[in-house]
Amino acid sequence: MAKSTNGIKNNTFSLLLVLFSLIFLIVYLINVDGVNEVTTVLKTAHIGWLITAVFCMLIYWLLDALVLHISVRMVDPTHKFRFSLRLTMIGQYFNNVTPFASGGQPAQAFFMLKRGSPVGKTMTALLAKFIVYQITLTLYCLATLILKFSYFMSEVKVLMVAVIVGFAAHTAVTLMLVGVAFFKSATEKIALLGIRILARMRILKDPEAKAEAVLSELENFHVQFQIMRKHKSEILKMCLITVVQLTVYFLIGNVIYKSFNLTGTDSLTLLASQAFVLMIATFVPIPGALGAADSSFAIFFSLFFPKHLVNFALVLWRLLTFYLPIVIGLIATVIEKRRAAVPREALEAGGPVPDAPDLKAPVPDVAYAASDRDETDPANRDS
Repeated sequence: MAKSTNGIKNNTFSLLLVLFSLIFLIVYLINVDGVNEVTTVLKTAHIGWLITAVFCMLIYWLLDALVLHISVRMVDPTHKFRFSLRLTMIGQYFNNVTPFASGGQPAQAFFMLKRGSPVGKTMTALLAKFIVYQITLTLYCLATLILKFSYFMSEVKVLMVAVIVGFAAHTAVTLMLVGVAFFKSATEKIALLGIRILARMRILKDPEAKAEAVLSELENFHVQFQIMRKHKSEILKMCLITVVQLTVYFLIGNVIYKSFNLTGTDSLTLLASQAFVLMIATFVPIPGALGAADSSFAIFFSLFFPKHLVNFALVLWRLLTFYLPIVIGLIATVIEKRRAAVPREALEAGGPVPDAPDLKAPVPDVAYAASDRDETDPANRDS
């Protein structure tokens, strides 16, 4: 995709797709349930629980920002939390408007580099957060599978097969990360074997160049991991905060359930449903996993919601976990794009931010590889 002089223009197609999906979702709701039914349900919904759902998203973002802040502070003690918060929302925005949620981490790296952060420190910080999130998410979903697999397998067998596929993909990524970190030589041999096999199958061209590039990346990853190992206490804090962060996000379905004054389903079952939706949506190559996330949420939660409320629950969930992060993240991106053109010393000194010609510098292209994604937006998908 060609780079634009405006970060928003780089994502025009994705933004239009998101806007179309929102319009379609609202029109579908009105068409299926009718205006009178929509009005009636909205009047009976408990406003306190709906506000709680919004607060859950706010807490989720703050916790995600805190994890990022701890990660960056390991290599840059001067880093400010307000910048971590903006970076978090930038990551939320780019994750939601790019396939495979692949744009968040590269966009965060771009703005950190624009602020003057050294490349090595930037990569170490973002890699540390990615590893912590990936391992924590995999273990979290493993726990939900162990506790609720039998129930959901008996109710929605086809979807659970998709969940298992998604979980297997997450597990493979996690094992790869652990392998590179602790078993460098073995991982290199496996990677080279894979390249040779793909080359013989004529799937991969120029295997020598690919092998050199892969070995270089593995070496860089290993070096960065050795730096991370010196900060065990910080990594542990990040893991614990990520567990709380994921729990808050997965509880949004519970809160929506309560907002309709429903009872009879335990919180763990509802929480597991949200985790399984994320497992399915993560590897769908469409911005925001449009279609896959919506349909899987509707099917899972139709087990607990009356038929006339499932569509309302879906719309509320998507507004909170997908559309709201895009709006807030877009605002944060525009603000940070303006501030990133100002020398770091001027920013730290405070005061108004002057205009600068560097504002036209492009935000990086969003066509990133799936392996570079930042998975902080579970809808995302963070967040």
